Amino acid sequence: MRFIPTVLYRVLDYLLGLVLIVLPFGFGTRSPALITLIALGSFAIVYSLFTDYELGAVRFLWVRFHLAPDTVFGIVMIFIPTAFDLPGAIAWPVYFIGFFAILLAAITKIRATGTAS
Repeated sequence: MRFIPTVLYRVLDYLLGLVLIVLPFGFGTRSPALITLIALGSFAIVYSLFTDYELGAVRFLWVRFHLAPDTVFGIVMIFIPTAFDLPGAIAWPVYFIGFFAILLAAITKIRATGTAS
């Protein structure tokens, strides 16, 4: 069942990207995992800018296709704490963001054509 409107999804998409960029600075470390989080957050914002929805700047990528990288993004986020052996204080927010990204991709409304609804 898809019930989240795309405008809300997009706000959350940009917000998650910003959280990932800021998160490493909040923990005051520069490990490869946290640099990876900054890169993933930046990537999430950039491909959101190219998506055909209410807050897209270029509107090139259909929402239907945007949801696939968001799902992969969520899966990668879930594996980052284990792959980089992150401590619990850093790992739990990363797990949450990963599960949240997958959930949002699964419940966001899309039209049959793939464009924003």
